[in-house]
Amino acid sequence: MKPPVILLQQRDFGQKINATFDFVIQNFKPLAISLLYIAGPLSLVGGFFMGSYQSGILEMQKSVLESGSSSFDGIYQMVGTVFLLSFFLILANIISSLVIGAYFLEYEAGNRNITPEIVWNRLKGYIGKALIFNFVMGIAVVAGIVFFLLPGIYLGVTLSLMTMILMRENLDLGDTFRRCFYLIKDKWWSTFGLLFVMGIVSSIIGYAFQIPTLILTIMSSLQVKLANTEVLMTISGVIATVGGGLVRSLVLIAIVFQYYNLVERREGSGILDAIDNIGKTDTPRTDLREEEF
Repeated sequence: MKPPVILLQQRDFGQKINATFDFVIQNFKPLAISLLYIAGPLSLVGGFFMGSYQSGILEMQKSVLESGSSSFDGIYQMVGTVFLLSFFLILANIISSLVIGAYFLEYEAGNRNITPEIVWNRLKGYIGKALIFNFVMGIAVVAGIVFFLLPGIYLGVTLSLMTMILMRENLDLGDTFRRCFYLIKDKWWSTFGLLFVMGIVSSIIGYAFQIPTLILTIMSSLQVKLANTEVLMTISGVIATVGGGLVRSLVLIAIVFQYYNLVERREGSGILDAIDNIGKTDTPRTDLREEEF
């Protein structure tokens, strides 16, 4: 049996990626169950809207090919579906980040028998605060992208630490934002690189859940007649959305390890705890190499 993953530890770029996968492998079942139980219902609803959207696209293409009519009417009819799809996917992502944050806090506290109920009890008090924080963050990032582009990207990467700071340090909105900038100082590029690489990895893995949708789309393009196409598209949409949500958690877990890495770099609380525990328990060796990227 592998030893527990040390959280408060300085890690270089590769070590953070390795730690992400080590943690997932060791905690796959309880973590996946917690995500499915708590964030899964939102992803499920989003999956239904995804299926409806995909069915609408196929019907619109069929209508244009058969009658030569404009596609704008179909696009207008799908505006509501796209809005609801986006709403539930964003909400599912916020709740997923809270689930992962709560799981890590329980793990840090020494709990190795983590259940969805324990995770829910840990995170439920932060839901309202997280929604407000993410709303403000979304406005700031979108405004930065629309008007300046690069500042928006900079804010998005910097504020990716927000959920862990909110849950672990329990700060208000202003202090949370300042804490993000403090921790990420001189380490923005390594954080961006971690998000970029893990985003690519999760996208590649996530394509497996897109296969049913891809098959149905190809068959529709070849004008293969299928019974209950809308039902099949809905099922494929649910598979893609729920499965994709689980895979995207890799990015969220990686950013948690970056948070612990930055806290340790700035404050050295992990090594201080290790010193305090000398003579009390067997303390695992902590690699304190300066992060390189």
